[in-house]
Amino acid sequence: MRNVLDCINAFIPLLSTEYELVLGRKGVSVTLRISFDKKDCFHLMGLQYLVDRPELSRDRGRVFDEIADGTITIEKIESSDFYNKIEQRVHFLPLLEQMIDSNDTVFKYNKKANVYSMIEADYLRKNHMEGKNLFLFLSNDEGDNYFCRSFFPEEKMDYSKNQASWTLLYKKKIDLSTRIETVLYNRIK
Repeated sequence: MRNVLDCINAFIPLLSTEYELVLGRKGVSVTLRISFDKKDCFHLMGLQYLVDRPELSRDRGRVFDEIADGTITIEKIESSDFYNKIEQRVHFLPLLEQMIDSNDTVFKYNKKANVYSMIEADYLRKNHMEGKNLFLFLSNDEGDNYFCRSFFPEEKMDYSKNQASWTLLYKKKIDLSTRIETVLYNRIK
């Protein structure tokens, strides 16, 4: 099983990465620019559910740094009575970059289509990796800027059911430190 340090180490390269996706459906196209922040990693791992770990209930960016430098240990986090709730998330989150790099389906997310969902998101990515369906929810920050709102493997419910799928038309990955752009997919040509 992967651990929270694996999540942090996989997330660090994403902090200087931006993705640009162009999606199309029925003659309409939308652009999504996905960027990453340390505080988002906290939520994607599900650390907010470990309510019995007081060292986690402060600035999420600082918690990220303290896990990275060993101030907050893997053992301390895994000793939470609630760790079993997030163990699968933590195991699969290091696959996030590979998941976004792939050209799997993107759905416009309609919360009303999933009666029991409390997730406020605009788009949903569904990928099948290591024998599991993984869901990544994207929310609009402002304009065409998006961030990763939530992430988890499928358990009882397929969140893509009754959602409108969009076609990927174009995708590029931008290294913000070097400004090098890599086109991952281009159907627009």
